[in-house]
Amino acid sequence: MTLGQQGEYMMRRLGLGLAAALVCMGSLSSAAGLEYVPRLDRDKLSEGQTVLLKFRTDWCLACDRHAEILEKLTSENPAYGEAITTIVVDYDTFGNSQMADRRRVKQNATLLLLRGRRELGRIEGAVMREDEVRKLLELALQ
Repeated sequence: MTLGQQGEYMMRRLGLGLAAALVCMGSLSSAAGLEYVPRLDRDKLSEGQTVLLKFRTDWCLACDRHAEILEKLTSENPAYGEAITTIVVDYDTFGNSQMADRRRVKQNATLLLLRGRRELGRIEGAVMREDEVRKLLELALQ
C-alpha cells in the first residue's frame, strides 16, 4: 500500500468510527429524552405525537428515581418508547417559564403526559412507585 492509500484508509476508518459514535450518542439521548427548548413541546404535539414532559433537576433524588423507573419500564415494554416522545425539562431553568405556568407545573419531579391539547395524566413529586409510572405510560397506548 502506498502512503497515499494508507492515509485514505485511515481517514475512512476514522470516519466510520466517528459515524458509529454519533449513532450511539443518538441512541443514548433518545433513551433519556430530548432536551427542552422553547416550543419543542408544542411542535411535537402539533405533529401528533404523545409527549411526556419530564421536569427534573440534577440534584433531585425523586427525579433520578423517575428516570430509573422510566428506563426499566421502556426496556421491558418497547411500545412505551415507540408511542411516547420524552422531553426533559430542566426545572431550574424553565420552572418559572410561561410553559410551566400554562401546564400548571409547580415543582420538579413532575411527569406530564400530553396528546394534542389534552393532558392524559401526571405524576408530581416523590411518587416513586413503579406501578404508578406504569399506569401513566399505559395511557399513551390507549
